[in-house]
Amino acid sequence: MSRAGRWVRRTAAAVALAGLALAATAAWGWWVQPSVLVVPLRAAMRFESGIAARSVSVDGHEWPYIEAGPAEGPPMVFLHGFGTSKDAMATMAAEFGRRGWHTICPDLPGFGEHGFHEGRVHDGPFYAREAGRFMDAVGAPHAVVVGTSMGGAVACELAISEPKRVDALLMLSPAGVVPPVRNAFMREVDAGGNPLDIASGEDFDRVMRTVFARPREIPAPFRTWFVEAALARRDRTLLIVDAIKPFLMSGLEGRMGAVAAPTLVLYGTLDAVTDPSMLAVFAREMPSARTALVPGAGHVAFGDDFPATLREMSEFLDWAGFSRGGAPVRR
Repeated sequence: MSRAGRWVRRTAAAVALAGLALAATAAWGWWVQPSVLVVPLRAAMRFESGIAARSVSVDGHEWPYIEAGPAEGPPMVFLHGFGTSKDAMATMAAEFGRRGWHTICPDLPGFGEHGFHEGRVHDGPFYAREAGRFMDAVGAPHAVVVGTSMGGAVACELAISEPKRVDALLMLSPAGVVPPVRNAFMREVDAGGNPLDIASGEDFDRVMRTVFARPREIPAPFRTWFVEAALARRDRTLLIVDAIKPFLMSGLEGRMGAVAAPTLVLYGTLDAVTDPSMLAVFAREMPSARTALVPGAGHVAFGDDFPATLREMSEFLDWAGFSRGGAPVRR
């Protein structure tokens, strides 16, 4: 056999071995160790969306976060909901980053890649204070603040306790007030249950059906990875539930009149967690706030109908005097 022929055979064998190794890695990631697939795929999706992963130390605690958009752009900070992470806000962060905003999404303490702060009571005021310290650490001492569910209530608490930090407040399906209509989720909470507890794959599926009106099918490796992550931090998550439950049930009531920032409150009409009847409570206490309902959307309104949610947010920012990608109001 000629030298060229031997080179071709060796090259073909190497390619075949590489293919087998790749297939074996994929199989291992699909069935045994999902992080083998999930972590690089997540990194690739972030890169494609113009999102960078960062970390900053605040009082000895590492705060993982993602950011998008120009570093010199006006800051927009996103606070995720209970049991989720910074990545839940990635699509919105990427979109507003493309519009010229510097979007910043941290993992809140005890969620995502952010460890539990031992010795601290993880209630609403705790999360608001820590979010403020994080904003200082990333060079955004004040910003437009967007929060969803628990994050919406925390954002409102921040606007009440440290008003100069919040240039505008956007609350998506926020908790924090007593709903005029107590839906099935609230009745289970009233009975001492925790409808968002994930102790198995079946629990994960149930939670997805609860928070989305139109839940999407999640690939097996991602589902397994999410469930394993939830199980790994479940003990600490249950401690957070006990600490923050009173705040999420009614901690904002009677106090929201102190919010000075332009405010948007948005719910999905099919929200099965924070009942859309809660919109009336926010409107009553914050008569100057802008309110919106997204038809057919569930608790994660931006997941069920991203275009409609984005439109409401953009129209609010225009109404509040924030031009597309322009500098926020400075107070």
